[in-house]
This record gives sequence, C-alpha cells and structure tokens, in this order.
Amino acid sequence: MSELDQAALQRALDITKSTVFLKSNAAFLGSLMCSLEFIWDETIETAQTDGVHLWWNPHWFLSLPPRTRETVLVHELWHPGKLHDLRRGSRDPKIWNYACDIRINNDLEKEGYSFDQVEWCWKDQSIDANGRLTEEDIYDLLMSNNQQPPSGGGSWGGAGEGESDQGDMVPAPAEALHGCINNVVKAMQQAKLAGAAGSIPGELEQIIVKFLTPIVPWEQHLHEFFTELCDEDFSWARPNRRHLHDDLYLPSMIKDEGKLEHLAYYLDVSGSISDQDVLRFNSEVKYIKEKFNPLKLTLVLFDTRITAQYVFEEDDRFEKIVVVGRGGTSLIPVREHIEQHRPTAAVIFSDLDCPAMKPLDHHIPVIWVAVNAAGKTVPFGKLIHIRS
Repeated sequence: MSELDQAALQRALDITKSTVFLKSNAAFLGSLMCSLEFIWDETIETAQTDGVHLWWNPHWFLSLPPRTRETVLVHELWHPGKLHDLRRGSRDPKIWNYACDIRINNDLEKEGYSFDQVEWCWKDQSIDANGRLTEEDIYDLLMSNNQQPPSGGGSWGGAGEGESDQGDMVPAPAEALHGCINNVVKAMQQAKLAGAAGSIPGELEQIIVKFLTPIVPWEQHLHEFFTELCDEDFSWARPNRRHLHDDLYLPSMIKDEGKLEHLAYYLDVSGSISDQDVLRFNSEVKYIKEKFNPLKLTLVLFDTRITAQYVFEEDDRFEKIVVVGRGGTSLIPVREHIEQHRPTAAVIFSDLDCPAMKPLDHHIPVIWVAVNAAGKTVPFGKLIHIRS
C-alpha cells in the first residue's frame, strides 16, 4: 500500500481504538486492547485473533462503516477478554468459535452496536434470548442439535480460502497462554482501580482461578509418598518455617538434615496433549515448587524421546516451561530416565495414549496424573485422574 493508504489506515484504526475508551467497560477492554499487537494482513478474509495478536485485512477494514469497525474491534477483544481459547479444551474448534461468537454478538447487538455490512456474521438471538447461557452451554446446545455455523462464511461472513476453519479465533501458542491470562488479570486490576469492577464478566475470576489453581490435592498425595518412603523421615512435628507465614502447617519433609532430596516430574508433550493441558501442568508444578520446594526438582519433557530437561535447586524460581516436542508418545524414555537418575519420587503427567510402562527395576514411588484419560489404568504406582 502507498504511504497515503498507510496513513489513512492508521488514522482509521486510531479513531476506532479511541472509541473503546468511551465505553462503560473502557478500563477493562482498553487495558486489554493495549496488550494486543495489531497486524495488517491481506492474506486473511476479515479479522482474527489468538489473544496476543489481532490481524485485520486492511481492505475489509476500510470497507466497513466506522461504527461497524468499532463492533468488530470490541468483538475481537472479548475473545481474549473471556479467555475463549483457554476454555475451549478438547471441543470442536469451529463449533466452539460459533458458540463464542453467538454469545458476544448477541450481547453486542443488545447493547446497540452496529452490524451494518456484517449482518451475516455468527449471531443468533433465538439462542439464549435472555443472555443467561455461557459459551459452554451454547456449545452443548449446538452439538445436541447438530447445528453447524451458517454455510458460505466465517465469523464475519463471506469467508474465503484465507480465513481459518475455526472462524476468527486462532489457537494461541502454548507459551502465549500465560501471557494471555496475565493480560486479562492486569485488565481486571485496572477496571477495579478505576471503580469499574462491574464491567468485568462475572464468570472471569472463577475461570482464572480454575486454570491457575492446582486441582490435584498434592498435600495428601505427597504425604502418602513420603510415608511410603520412610515413616521416620517424614515428620509433622517439625513445621517447615518457609510456610508458617501462610498459616500452612506443612511437614518439614526431613530426610536426615534436609528435605525431599529429588522429585522428578515428567510432562507428556506429544501431539495429543493440548495447550490447556500444558498450562495445567505449569500450574501444578509451580504449586509443588512453592509449597514443597524439594532440594532438587527435575522437569522432563517427553514425547517419543526426552525433548527437554530443566533442573531446579531449592532456591531457584519456577515460572513456566516452554514446550518442546509434539510428536507421538512413548513411556520408554521416561522409564530409562527414572532408572538412570533414581529420583526419590516421580510424577508422570500424561494422557496415557501409549503402551503401558514396564515396572521399574528399583523401588521408586510414582504418581501418575492422567489427563482427560477416563478408564485408563497403570500397572504400578498411584493413579490420579483429572480433567483439564
């Protein structure tokens, strides 16, 4: 495009973005908008977001009336604002996008936003006319009725070969999910500081707590671990001073003069493990590191081989793990790693979509955390089933 086109395009975008700050939810959506990277892309049909970037087709953007540009922008902001990518889980991407678009667009239409020139977008006021259904409820309703999105278009209608089958939502990279959540948390804080807490979706805090709070009762399971290791090494009589300020009376996990010597944590990063599962893994490991803080924590990523390994000593800080892998699944390298390094205990986080592991040659307690693997069993160790 020419310099004049670029200048006109930027002015139009700046005007559109400025309207967001005039709305009742300005503190929340405005903060969120500032965290996104805007990209002009002539290869897509309309607009898309992954919660980190917002792509626009510049010709389509300029073809819209100003008030419709505002509608599209606010719509795209609500996708990361409601953590839609994170909440999708294993649901069908296109139907999930359809359900989320119905929820957003139905609400925007009721609020008076203009849909001029995008009347064919994904919205349906016959579904949830009272606005009480969540996106998950709408998805279940669509699936039970075998209802597909209208043919001949994507989220904004008229989709051609450039628009994703998912509509206007593109899955975020695994390493970006924490960034998406952090951006939403910051936007919530801004809204509360501005006295506009009412502009935050009511379910949002519950969703964030769900994904950032560990769901495995580690105190119970690790207590059983340590008791199995050696009763006299694990004492509730001497509290861990590190956690007294939290009003937590945790065992000191004493092994002679120290703590649990070495906990190895194995993460399945095969193609069948979703980005949401990886986020769950990060939350669980962060909790273990902060609350139990073994002398040595080894995190091992695997698919058909060991793809990465991270070692944390007692004073090291854990933030998150970047996924390396996405191949098939094999527990053979995990067994070899355990036998070679002989950790005090091991946790294996997997969907168990592979042949079972042969029993270990040495007595090393193992906890299996089976993700979305109802009905799967293991030949030894303790098995915990969770849903991401």
